Amino acid sequence: MKSFIRIFFIALFFLMYFIPSVSWAADIFFNANKNLYTKNENFLVQVYLDTKDKKINAVGGSVSFLSDFIELKEIRDGNSSVNFWIEKPRLVSNNKINFSGMTTSGFSGSKMLLFEIVFQTKKSGNTSLNFEDIQILENDGLGTKIATKDIPFNFSISNELSNENEEDLLIKDSNPPESFNPFVANDSDIFNGKYFIVFSSVDKGVGIDHYEVRESSSWGWGGKYIQSESPYLLKNQKLTSRIYVKAVDKMGNIKIVEINAQNKTALLEQYLIIGIILIICILFYFRKKIWLKLFLK
Repeated sequence: MKSFIRIFFIALFFLMYFIPSVSWAADIFFNANKNLYTKNENFLVQVYLDTKDKKINAVGGSVSFLSDFIELKEIRDGNSSVNFWIEKPRLVSNNKINFSGMTTSGFSGSKMLLFEIVFQTKKSGNTSLNFEDIQILENDGLGTKIATKDIPFNFSISNELSNENEEDLLIKDSNPPESFNPFVANDSDIFNGKYFIVFSSVDKGVGIDHYEVRESSSWGWGGKYIQSESPYLLKNQKLTSRIYVKAVDKMGNIKIVEINAQNKTALLEQYLIIGIILIICILFYFRKKIWLKLFLK
């Protein structure tokens, strides 16, 4: 019996020593200055990712909250580690925020900002923010799904009314979005093979609000800006237009990027036609002058 017990403990020791403990490959968590608020108080919560030395390519999921206790006021994605949003963080119901994005070169770190949320408290009680359906993919060329620990944010709201100055939640951003490089492409699986333009900018302040696209003549004349999303199907499939893409942040600051007409051959044909018309007009003008001189004589 003693021999059996000794063997059992030796086996248990080896199992504990050689089998690694279960650990999560990444943490997603909330960050706030405090966890006790008053009624009608605005507060900021940041969503962070700890990649645990893994290099992350994509992240997506939801943030849920109880709308009886708090109300969403604003979502900010400026300074985000994500540089291409497939679905920008947005309210999809009265108590859920969806988000999905990627960074082509990957990112890693212990405190990588995804986005920020501003809430306003409504009534007293204990409540929380929670993550749902979180998926994080590794930047390994295969999109391997990483096991993730999602950490909720528990906080309380008191019956007292807020007397705090909330100016610290306001962002003063007068800088335009960063410069970007839109490009024209076509793919048989997108828009039935027609030409489209792809674009994405980053705003380090309040975040991008929307994009606008204008297709003008090859000289930059005419056309109007249309609020758009990437990818944007080009109206001029001959690619003889000059294209302007405008990125507008949430404070109204803008960055405009211009793309010259892609189809040089068609442009040359246009210039040739215009040149011929000009020559005809000039000849007609001088011929008219000659006729007038002859008639006056």
